[in-house]
Amino acid sequence: MNWRETPATLSRARAEQPLVFKGPKGALHGIFTPPAPDASPASACVVFPGRPRAALHRLPVLAARILAAEGFAALRFDLRGRGESAGEVEMPSRQEPRGEDVVAAIRYLREAHGQKQFLLAGYCFDAVTALDAFRDEADAIAGIFFATAGVLQEKPGGSPADGLARSAALRLRSIVRRARAPKILESFEISFRALARSHARALFLYAEQDRLRAEFRVAEEVLFSKLESEARGRLEIEIWPGRIHTIEGEPAVIERAISWLREFHPARSRSRARREPRQPIARES
Repeated sequence: MNWRETPATLSRARAEQPLVFKGPKGALHGIFTPPAPDASPASACVVFPGRPRAALHRLPVLAARILAAEGFAALRFDLRGRGESAGEVEMPSRQEPRGEDVVAAIRYLREAHGQKQFLLAGYCFDAVTALDAFRDEADAIAGIFFATAGVLQEKPGGSPADGLARSAALRLRSIVRRARAPKILESFEISFRALARSHARALFLYAEQDRLRAEFRVAEEVLFSKLESEARGRLEIEIWPGRIHTIEGEPAVIERAISWLREFHPARSRSRARREPRQPIARES
C-alpha cells in the first residue's frame, strides 16, 4: 500500500476536527475525520484508541483518512494521560485495559455527531482496550479488529534463567511459575464473552513466531472451542507466518485492518451478495 497522502486523504485532512470530550477521569482529546461528502456513506464510525499520533509513520492517521475518503467517519484519540488527554498517566495493562475511555468516545460520538454504529481497531494493548468496550457498548459495535495482544495472566514460558545472574530462590520461583496452568485474563474473558453474545464481527490477527501467539493458543482452546456455531462464524482468526509484533510488521497490520474494515461498507456487502451464487429454492412436491 502507498502510505503517502493522496488528494483524497488530503481533502479529509483539511476537513478534520479537533475534539475534546468528557472521559471518566478528565477531558479526552481526539481528531474526528468526517466521511467524504461525495463518497457512498458507510454509516459507521471507526475508532482508533491509544497512541495514534505516536505510531510508526502516523499509519493510523493515514488509515483514518483513507477510510473517511471511502465514506466512513473516523476518530483517533488519546487515552487518559497520553498526548493532550487529561488525567494521570495510566497505561493500559493486562488487568486494567481502560476500555471505559473507548466507551466515553462512543457515547460522545453518538450524542454530538449522530453516529450510531461503530467499528474498533486496536494493536497490542490498544486492542485489549478496544475489546473492553464490549462490556458496556456491545450493541453499538459492529466489528473489532484485534491484533497481537496478550490474553493471559501469566506469560507462558519466558527466557531461560541465567544461572549466574539469578539466585537459586529466583530460579525456583521461575520454574514454579512456568509450571502453572496458564489462565485467561478475567478482563479479556469478560469482554470476549460480551463480544460472543453480541452480533459483532471480529478479526483476531497473530503471527506464528511472535511470543504472544502462544498465549492466544490458550484462548483458542479455552474460549473459541466452546463457541456456538453462529458466534464462531462471526469471530475470525488469522495466523500469519513470521512476526508482526514489530516495528517492521506494523504497516502490514494496519493495511489488513483497512482491508477488513472496508468489508463493512454497505456497497461492499451488496457487491459481495451479487457475486455469491444463489442457492436453489427447495420446492414441495
